[in-house]
This record gives sequence, structure tokens and C-alpha cells, in this order.
Amino acid sequence: MLLMRIGLGAALAIAALTGPASADVLFTDGTFNLANYQASPTFTTDSSISLTAAQCPSCGNPGSALQFTVTFATTEPDLAALGEANTTFAYDPLTQGAITGINASVDKNFIINTATTGSPNTFRPLILQDGTYYLGGIPGPTLVAGSGGGQTGYNLISQTALTAADFTSFDFSTGTFGSANPNFAGDPMLLGLGQIFSNGVAGEVAMTQYDNLSLDVITTAAVPEPSSAALFGVAALGLVCCVAWQGQRARTA
Repeated sequence: MLLMRIGLGAALAIAALTGPASADVLFTDGTFNLANYQASPTFTTDSSISLTAAQCPSCGNPGSALQFTVTFATTEPDLAALGEANTTFAYDPLTQGAITGINASVDKNFIINTATTGSPNTFRPLILQDGTYYLGGIPGPTLVAGSGGGQTGYNLISQTALTAADFTSFDFSTGTFGSANPNFAGDPMLLGLGQIFSNGVAGEVAMTQYDNLSLDVITTAAVPEPSSAALFGVAALGLVCCVAWQGQRARTA
């Protein structure tokens, strides 16, 4: 009887270890090959504003970075925005499982050449789904610039368990946020990051540099079914248990 109980307990333990569990899909980029990125339309409030995105091997941290640079030619409530969706960061909730949350992190350096103080510093993870862009907003250290400008240096900006409600639609043709959220159980999507600059002054040049982008998609997908080897082990253990119990019965009858 003792052998039967031990065998049954072991079999249940193996079954528990191979049972269903949540899964995740991790996307990372520390080299930023622009051939892997699909740029959104570039929005600016003024044709004199120049906004570009480029790979920056010299930006360090170490290795290549993705650098956004904006030059403001006028002083007004300026706005410039650009999104970059990574075509290799593709996820399909319909086949890979609905998303329960996204853990997002990046190393970011914010640089400005003016005496502007208290400039907001935000990491914006991006989702592109059904032709609509959605941006998140994770705050980082505020830039406090000196008389000749300044920079934050690289800081890790991150947030865990982002939900669909943490991403809001953004229209790059008008530069405005909407009220829609992505469907974490819906159609395929691409992930990436976006950049928004605002309230520039004439002659101001601002740059953001991103490195070590990580977007960890947590899903409802089950861990793969137990392997045939694991199932064979459970069956074999049960058989051994049964034979031992039968033998014990024969000796005590």
C-alpha cells in the first residue's frame, strides 16, 4: 500500500509539472537595424520643424542606439511625432494567445541644447494594429538643463503589466491622441516605440537615444503539452506501482 501511495504521488507531481501555465514572448533589440523598422508618417505642426530617426552606433550604452533628432526653427507651441514599429516584433493573439500584459523597458538618454528646465522625459512603447497606432507613456527622469543645455544620461525606464488601457490611439496625420485602445485578444500587431517632442523654441535641437529595448508579451497561451517521454514516464511509474502492489497482496493473502 505504501508503494502504491508513493507511486501515485510521484505521478501526480509529474503531471503537475507538465500542466498548463501562462507563457510569454520576449522581443528585444540592442542594435536597431532600421531595415527592421516600419516608420509612421512624421507629424509636425510646422514645415520648418525637422524630425529624423537614425541608427546611432556611437551613442554607446554600449553598442548601437536608435536616435530621434528634432530641430525647431520657430518659437510656438510646437509638436513633432514619429513612430517606429519593428517588423520582427510581430504577435498574433488569435494564434499565439490573448495578451494579459506587456512588460516594457528601455535605456534612454535625453539631450537638449537650450536652457530649458523641467522638460518631460517619456518612454512610449508602441503598438500598430489594423493600421492604427497606439502609444503608451512611461515617465522617466526629468531633464534639468544648464545654461548651455544638458542631458539625462542613460536611464532605465520601465513598467510591468501594461494593459490595453495603457495604450491610447495616436493619429500621426493630426498629431492627436484618441480614446481607442488596442485589442489584446484581436488581430495581429507589431510592437516598437514612438517619440513625441513638444513646446520647442527657435534654434532648439533635442535628441533622444534609445538602447536595449525590451517588450515582454505575457499571454494566456498554455505551455506545450507534456512530451511523450514525460507521459511514458508517468505510465511506467504507474505500472511499477501496480506490480508492486499486486506482489504485496500475494505475499499477505
